[in-house]
Amino acid sequence: MIHILINFIISIFVFFFGMILMTKSIVLSWKENLEKPLKIIRKHPSFGILLGLIVTMFTQSSSATSVLVVSFVNGNILGLYEATAIIMGANIGTTFTSQLVSFNIYAHIPHVLFFSVLIYYLKLGPLFEKTCKFFIGLCLLFMGMHLMSYSLLPLKNLMAFSDLIKSVAKNPMKGIFMGALTTAIIQSSSTSIALLQSLSTTSFINIVQAVPIIIGQNIGTCVTTLFSSIVTNIDGRRTAFIHILLNILGTLAIYPFITTLATISVKLSPHNVVRQIAHAHTLFNIFFVILFFPFIKSIVSLSKKIIK
Repeated sequence: MIHILINFIISIFVFFFGMILMTKSIVLSWKENLEKPLKIIRKHPSFGILLGLIVTMFTQSSSATSVLVVSFVNGNILGLYEATAIIMGANIGTTFTSQLVSFNIYAHIPHVLFFSVLIYYLKLGPLFEKTCKFFIGLCLLFMGMHLMSYSLLPLKNLMAFSDLIKSVAKNPMKGIFMGALTTAIIQSSSTSIALLQSLSTTSFINIVQAVPIIIGQNIGTCVTTLFSSIVTNIDGRRTAFIHILLNILGTLAIYPFITTLATISVKLSPHNVVRQIAHAHTLFNIFFVILFFPFIKSIVSLSKKIIK
């Protein structure tokens, strides 16, 4: 059991380090260039969804985007309406990671890593350095995912864990709680989804068991935003509240259709559970945005009434 834990921690560390490297290579250069897009969002808030999607797609972290949004609201750069739109887009953008790792391109990773490191140390300029950092992080992301798959193989022989996973199909609420708790501890929905995908490669979990856990992970990822809002002004705390409120409402809305979501995901990729999990993650968040975007003003008003 100890060697499983050690191997798993190493794989999580490699995955996390890859995400951090990708985030730093993009966010640090983008943060200075966000002034113009933010002005557009004030006039056309629907563009906030697109901005949230794009930024999160490259940073690989909806938590990072949400924390950034809270800081912008705290600094009176963004209003609550625009912030809500960006958070919605971030929820879709975070699904890019699961879609990315669902492709079987691991055989090419060593070559990409070699050339990225080589070009980085040639010092050809800031643009090349940032691009190479991004690709080095991407390679580490895939390596972490690959290591996770191997480290979790022995779990097949642990009956208690096996029974717990099997029980999720009969009791989806248990899966939602598991997903929320795991993500709240790890503080990364991308890593939690990658963990699910790793379990699926060992035939340990199927899409019916995975969907409730995926939904719960969307709630767990709000913990980072809540922590970041503790030291902000009233609107910063309202932004964090809106983030968790949206994800809870999304969970309640999709709960009666969990089986339908699993069925659609299977139809999109009949023979690949890893891709089915990625599809379920993406479809849930798209459904969530379509459902709640028309009610942004109501959600913002509710946040003002609750957090006075």
